[in-house]
Amino acid sequence: MQNKRLLPAGIAAIIAWTALPATAQPARLAGAAQSDPPAPIVKNSDRIVFIGDSITGQGAKGGPGGWPALIAEGLRLVRPDVQATWIALGGSGSTIGAWLNFEKKSRTESVVLDVKDVEVGKTLDAGTEVLVVMLGMNDILAPSLKNDPADFDAWAVRYGELIEALRARSHPRVVALATITPCTEEPASPKNQAMAELNAEIAKLAQEKKLLVLPTGEASYEIQVLGRAYQPYFHVTRDFVHPNPAGHLAIAVGMLRGLGEARAAEKLLKNYAKLYQPAADKFPALSYTLQKLAGSPDDATQRFRVKYQWTPAAAATPPLVKAVGPEGWTVNPASLTAAQGQFECTGPLDRAENKIILTATAGTESREQVIAIPAGWRIAVGGGKLSGWTRNAIYDPTQDHQALDEKLAQGDGFSAPVPFTVGAPAPWLLAVANSDYTGLNRPGSIDMAALAFFHYSDQAYGARWIFSPRERPVNLNLGTQGFAVNASLGVWLNGKPVYAGKIGKAIAAAAFQKGWNLLVFRSSFVQWQWQLSIDVAGEAGDDLADLRYATRPPPLTAPAR
Repeated sequence: MQNKRLLPAGIAAIIAWTALPATAQPARLAGAAQSDPPAPIVKNSDRIVFIGDSITGQGAKGGPGGWPALIAEGLRLVRPDVQATWIALGGSGSTIGAWLNFEKKSRTESVVLDVKDVEVGKTLDAGTEVLVVMLGMNDILAPSLKNDPADFDAWAVRYGELIEALRARSHPRVVALATITPCTEEPASPKNQAMAELNAEIAKLAQEKKLLVLPTGEASYEIQVLGRAYQPYFHVTRDFVHPNPAGHLAIAVGMLRGLGEARAAEKLLKNYAKLYQPAADKFPALSYTLQKLAGSPDDATQRFRVKYQWTPAAAATPPLVKAVGPEGWTVNPASLTAAQGQFECTGPLDRAENKIILTATAGTESREQVIAIPAGWRIAVGGGKLSGWTRNAIYDPTQDHQALDEKLAQGDGFSAPVPFTVGAPAPWLLAVANSDYTGLNRPGSIDMAALAFFHYSDQAYGARWIFSPRERPVNLNLGTQGFAVNASLGVWLNGKPVYAGKIGKAIAAAAFQKGWNLLVFRSSFVQWQWQLSIDVAGEAGDDLADLRYATRPPPLTAPAR
């Protein structure tokens, strides 16, 4: 049985507990192009063609749970008399430029993308009543764009050229542009900030050319917020780019709303509430969001905000909520008596996982969440010159040597910005892995997307100091959780190289000395994602629980055990 108080009719109240950043607000990009919801667009016997990248391709191949099928299902729920044909043309890795080439090439040659039985040329030449384009993810993900207003403007010009080419080819009655869905799930990340700029360009282009805007990106954030009211690790992507089942629902809802089918969107939200809302027997639910507050890798302690949500099964007295940090941490306030609230937690990130215990009790009901905050990394990202690479695919580490490698590996140079070979010196930043990025909140994960809008040939140095009370053998488990990572990795421990190669799965045998140990890496970026993991594992049952971590260089005192 559904918890009726929390069905989609109450969406606004749920969203209020964790307000979206300004860059994720629908009004920013939909308002300029269409201030009022459009009248229903789809008519009986319409042919609707979707143009896109792998998100479109996977949607088409996703069966009943793919967003094209969900759009059709939603429409049937409110307008069963309307029969339409839905065709998705999605090409993995496609940018605006790639689609300009697909359209041109398909005039004289066969072009088949992700859906192998659908030809681009034949589909376009058959015409369409409604043409929907959703592109931009790969322009940011690769990235083929610079994080620069002039580049965004030029991208919009190319987008306009593509629209005109598709219009001339397919003669649609309506052209709609879908906003770009999240790349990482943190709205304030550098890539999603750039996505917001491209979505603003989409709104401007739609206004100029009298097109519709379909708020798929905004719906993705909306569903994310709905889910996180109940589950702290709720996601709308399966890999921080491509939608999971909840993400497919979000895209379908956003497209239906933009096509004037708000009732169909609400029906889908209600019928598929299980994708973002737990079953009734899971209530009461205790959820939270964790926010890292401003801090430097040189700070002895770091600050975090824990914002919680308690959802009872029925009307009940407010819960007593407490947050307790590990030794050496402070939590303010000590407790709260409210269904919603926040704590500020301050302490050293000196353990591999620094655990805050969040509890809520109301009457006989009690819930607990363990918030694991990993140790940090000291990271600098800046411009470089690729060396050791051939054709952007083959990497020879013996041909790749940077002047800073040995200096940093020996512990020198951490007090000043890093003088990368291209551009201005880059400051040292604090990186703390979290569940909105590739690698989640694993202690050894670093996703550069949390720190910078990186480009081809950019480089990064990273370091952390690890205290061991005794000598011991360890293994460095190296790898990535990314689905498309093309970058190099060099690793040093206490000044000695332990690995050099492309980012990929590897185990490097090493040893910790008694006292402080310096772990340093350098990575150079070529294309797509840029995430790596360096996890420390003990041998023969050694759980490494006595290790302590720091992101600032010595002199450091031996930590308390």
